[in-house]
Amino acid sequence: MRKIIFVLVSILFFSNLSLAIDITIKKTKNHHLTPKPNKNYFMLDTEVVRAGKQSQKFILPHGVCNGQDCRRSAQRTERIVNRLHKPSKKYGKPLYYAWSIYFPEKFTSDWAGNQTLLGQVKMKNVGLPVWSIELHSSTLKRGMGFFLKLRESTVTASMHCGAFKTGEWIDIIVKADYAKEKKSLENYKTFEVWINGEYVKSCSHSYPLITKKTLKESHSSGYSTSGKLDFRYGVYRPNVGAWLMSNNRIKKKLKYLRDPDGGEQVIMHPFKLDWEKKIPTATIYYDEVRIGKSKDEVNINLQTKPVD
Repeated sequence: MRKIIFVLVSILFFSNLSLAIDITIKKTKNHHLTPKPNKNYFMLDTEVVRAGKQSQKFILPHGVCNGQDCRRSAQRTERIVNRLHKPSKKYGKPLYYAWSIYFPEKFTSDWAGNQTLLGQVKMKNVGLPVWSIELHSSTLKRGMGFFLKLRESTVTASMHCGAFKTGEWIDIIVKADYAKEKKSLENYKTFEVWINGEYVKSCSHSYPLITKKTLKESHSSGYSTSGKLDFRYGVYRPNVGAWLMSNNRIKKKLKYLRDPDGGEQVIMHPFKLDWEKKIPTATIYYDEVRIGKSKDEVNINLQTKPVD
């Protein structure tokens, strides 16, 4: 009997030791707006690796785009995690996202274009991300740093999350509680960030991340995925036309449209124009992508098995 009890306890212990989901390639897919052929802009790499045998390499040069991105002055090479998450009703069941990111030493602020999203969570059928980690070219010129944007919260926010170095791996952990609460809870953080193991106080948030309006917009489509969330990572550059305009002389009349998602005015089909200075190719590496229900589950320094 004692042996049976010992075995049962052992099984329970080890099964709960790591509940995180290792986001391997098989558990993701290319965003449908990633340019074709996908293999030119997303690939596995064995030279620049955080842990294990391989990393994920994203390449985004000037002029490549797909579908509506081309018309809306945007371009991307992104992966979407196949698994969807549904917000809980009450606080206390957050998700933790972790990934390691590497910018080559030759990285410059111009790689970001006007703006680059490196990781984001979107609610299905809602235009703007619930949250995103970003680079902004204007601020990068004063020092390399991440920005956090919370666009669907009851109190929207844009926060600086500290500087980073090129030529070395950066470990990021994000906590997000998507509970459909109407009010904030005293002393409770709905959103928190750790970079290289250090808590980033400036990027914490105490208000509901999703509003009634957000949920209504998602459910208005009537799809089975309504109200659910997906995680995306890679390189997404919206409004590249703004960067091209600020770095070139305008020689002809441009056509504009208002982006239905962000509401900003953007140049239509900017890559059809002959710009003297083109946006530089962005090459960024990702590794050790995990999603879990606790910080320890996704913390790379507490894992014994790499994500390959």
